[in-house]
Amino acid sequence: MRRRLSLLTSPLLLALVFTLQSTQAALPSEQKAPLASTDSTDANIAQIEAEMLQTWQYSQHPFDQEISGRFLDRYLETLDYSHIYFLQSDINEFETYRTNLHVLTMQDHDMSPCWVIFSRFMQRANERINYVTNLLATTKFDFGGHDRFIINRHTLPYAKDLNEAKEFWRQELRCEYLDQLLVAQGIEFTGKVNYVPKGDLGIVISRDKVHPLDFEYFPTKILGKNGHAFGSVELNPNGSNATIRMPWRQSTDLSKVTNTFFSASGVKLGDIHFHHVAAGTSTNQAALTTNYTAVIHLEETNLAAINKTLTNHYVQMLDNYKDLEHDRVFELYMNALARAYDPHSDYMGHLEAENFAIQMKLSLFGIGAVLEKDRNYCKIRDLKEGPAKRSGQIKEDDRIVAVAQSNAEPVDVVGMPLDKIVEMIRGPKGTQVTLTIIPVDAAETVRKEVTLIRDEIKLEDQAAKAMLYELPSTTNRPPFKLGVIDLKSFYADNDHPEVNTTSDVTRLINRLKQEKVDGIILDLRGNGGGYLEEAIKLTGLFNPKGPVVQTRDPNGAIFSDPSPEPEPLYDGPLVVLTSVFSASASEILAGALQDYGRALMVGDHSTFGKGTVQTMQYLTNWLDLKRMDYSYDPGELKVTIKKFYRAGGVSTQLQGVLSDIELPSIDDAADVGERSLPNAMPCDKVTSANHLEELQLNRVKPYLAELQARSRQRLEKDKDFNYIREDIEIFRKEQADKSLSLNETERVAEQKTETARAEARKKDRLSRKKSNEKIYEITLKNVDAAQLQPLPVKTNNPKLDPNADGTPAEDLIVDPTLEETKRILLDYIELLKKGPAISRVP
Repeated sequence: MRRRLSLLTSPLLLALVFTLQSTQAALPSEQKAPLASTDSTDANIAQIEAEMLQTWQYSQHPFDQEISGRFLDRYLETLDYSHIYFLQSDINEFETYRTNLHVLTMQDHDMSPCWVIFSRFMQRANERINYVTNLLATTKFDFGGHDRFIINRHTLPYAKDLNEAKEFWRQELRCEYLDQLLVAQGIEFTGKVNYVPKGDLGIVISRDKVHPLDFEYFPTKILGKNGHAFGSVELNPNGSNATIRMPWRQSTDLSKVTNTFFSASGVKLGDIHFHHVAAGTSTNQAALTTNYTAVIHLEETNLAAINKTLTNHYVQMLDNYKDLEHDRVFELYMNALARAYDPHSDYMGHLEAENFAIQMKLSLFGIGAVLEKDRNYCKIRDLKEGPAKRSGQIKEDDRIVAVAQSNAEPVDVVGMPLDKIVEMIRGPKGTQVTLTIIPVDAAETVRKEVTLIRDEIKLEDQAAKAMLYELPSTTNRPPFKLGVIDLKSFYADNDHPEVNTTSDVTRLINRLKQEKVDGIILDLRGNGGGYLEEAIKLTGLFNPKGPVVQTRDPNGAIFSDPSPEPEPLYDGPLVVLTSVFSASASEILAGALQDYGRALMVGDHSTFGKGTVQTMQYLTNWLDLKRMDYSYDPGELKVTIKKFYRAGGVSTQLQGVLSDIELPSIDDAADVGERSLPNAMPCDKVTSANHLEELQLNRVKPYLAELQARSRQRLEKDKDFNYIREDIEIFRKEQADKSLSLNETERVAEQKTETARAEARKKDRLSRKKSNEKIYEITLKNVDAAQLQPLPVKTNNPKLDPNADGTPAEDLIVDPTLEETKRILLDYIELLKKGPAISRVP
C-alpha cells in the first residue's frame, strides 16, 4: 500500500529511466560534465526564447530579476529536486545568478551558469555514487535500531557540508537496502545431475571466479529433520565447483522428489527440486540422470545479490547522467527558463519536439521497435506492428550494436545515449536503415545485419476504443446495454486528415447505437488533453448548439468557439467519468457538457485544472528572421498564450471541473494537479457565453439529488470503496509522517500487515458471486464487424481462468469506480424515463 516516493525520482531522473539489468557492474570512474558550446548557437537560442516568452507568454512578464530567480530555482529543481546532491555552499555560490540571469542571457549572451551548475551537479553525483558503492562493498548494515528516514527532502534544507550529505546518502542507502532485504528471495544454485560411482546421484554445481555467490552457505552434510545425513557436499580444491552426493534409486521419478534439509538443531536450511531438461529413452542410470537439473533453494538471504542490484542501480544512474550530452543539458536549462513563466511553457530540443508530435498524432515513421538501455547496450524491449516485427529477423531482447543509413557505413552505438540511437533509427517513410544486432539467443560474439525499410507506425493502443456491457435484466425487458468509450487523448494527424479523435469516436458511437445501448459513459480518466479543435468537435457529437469554450488572450480579448455540428450524433443518457488526471482539452469537453446540463459528471473531486492554451513555435523561423546563426536544429518553444473559460464563464485553471457525484479516490488525497505545480496561473472568470440559459438542457439537475443519495447508500455498503477509504486513511497517515522506519522487525510487521490485508481482500473478491454480464470490446479494427464476439467469461478460479499473459485471474485490476459509474448510469436511465420528455431528437 505504501506509496514511497523514491529520492531517485527527480524531474531529471524521470526523463532518464532505463531498465537496470542484473549484469555485474564495475564501480564508476570519475565522469566529466559536457562542455559548453564554443559557437553562438546556445546564446542565440536563449535570446530568442527569452524575447518570445516576455512578448508572447500570457502574463507578458518582462524577463527581470523576479523571473531570473524563478529560472534559477527551476534549474536547480530539475537537477536536484529532493536536495540530495547540492550542498548549501553550492547554493550560496549560485545565488549570484538569482538577480542577473536576465542580464547574462539577453545582454551578455553568457550561458556559463548552465555549465557551472551542471558541472557541480556532476561532481556531487560522482561523490555520491563513489561513496555509496564503496559502502556497499565494505559495510554490513544493521537494522536493529529505531531510527527513521525522511523520504523526500524537497522542502528540507540542503546539506550544510559534504559530511552531512554523506550521512544522508548513507541513510538513504540503508533504506533502499532494507527495501531490497524485505523482498529478497532465498539463495538458489542450479546444478547438473549425473550418475556418480557407488550408486549415488551427484549434483555438480560450477561457479566462475567472478560469480558473486560462493559455497559458504552450504552445510557439509545434508541432514534430514531427524538429524540423519542423507547426502554430503564435496568442494574441489579451488572452491569453484561443488558436488552434492545423495542416494538414488533407478526407479525414482526425480521430478516428484523434494528433499528438505535441516541444521543439526532442526532449523530448515532449504530444499532440493529436480526438473526435466531433455527427453530420454535410455533406461540406464547415467542416461536417466542426465535428463535432470537440480535446483537447490536455501533459506539464507542472498546479500550478494542485493549488493549487486544496488551497485548496478547507482552505476546506471551515473551512466544516465553521463549520457546527457551538450544539447540535452542545454535543453534542461532552457526549459527551466520557460517553466519560470508557467508550468506548461516548454523548450523542446528537436527530438523532444518530435516525441511530442508523435503523441499528438499517434503515429511515427520508423521500424516499430520500443528500445531501452541495458548498461552500454540498446535493447529491443517490445515490437509494435511494423517493419521490425514483419521481418521476422528481430526479437525482443536483441541488442543493437550498430546502425547504418542507406549506402552509409555502420555507426557503432554501443555506449551511445538512447535518444541518439532512437534518432538514428527513426526516419522518413520508405528509407532504409540497417541494424547490426546481437541476437538474444546467440553468443556475445555473434553479429547479424538486418536491413529494414522505414514505415508509418500506428500507435493503436492509444486510439479511442469502447466496451459494450450487456447486463441481465431482472424484469421481462431485454438486457440493459451500456457503452463505455475509453478516450486517452485528443489526437489528430495533419498528414492524414481522416485520423482524428472525432472520426474515431463517431465510428464507435454509431456501433454502440447499432447495438441499441441504453446509455453511454465517456471515460476521460487520465486523458491529458491534446488538440483543442478535437475537443470542440467531439462536444458537438453530444451537444451541438452553443459555445463550447471561451479563450482570452493577454490583451483581454475574449473569443468563443461554438460546436460545428448541426445535430447531436448521440442524444441519450450520458455520464462523463473523470479523474484528477483529466486535463486541458478533456476539461473543456467535460465543462461544456456540464454547463449545458447535457451530461452527469462522476469521478474524483475535480479534474487536473489546466486551463491554459499553448502554441508551438519553430525556433529556426525566428533565428532566420533575426539573421542569427545556429549550428544544430534549435527545436521548438511551446508557450502559453491564452486561458480557457467555460461557457459559464469560469476558468478551468486550478479548480478544474467538479464532479456532480464524487467517488472516493486516493488520488484526491495526493498532492497532484495544477495546484501542485510551481508558477501555476490563477483561476478567474469572464462573462458567460451568449444564449447559455436558453440553450440549457437541464438533464442533470432535476435528478441529481436522487442520484447522489442512491450512490451514497451503495458506497456505504460497498466493500471495494471501504477498501479505498482504508487506503486513503493509511496514505494520509504516511504523508503526515513523511518517514520510514529503518528497523527490520518493525518493517517486517508492517509488511505482514499489508500482505494480510491484501490477501483478505483477494479472498473476499474471489468469494463473491461472479457477474453474469457479457462484455464486448470494440476497437477501430472490429468496429464494422458483422457481429461482435464477447470476451471470454471470467471465473474466480485462477487455474481455470488465467489471463492472456499467464497470470491468475484474481490479479486482474479491480475497477470499482467504473462499476459504480455503471450503476449510476442505470439509475440515471431509470429516472430519465420517469421524467418529462426532454430529448431534442426523436
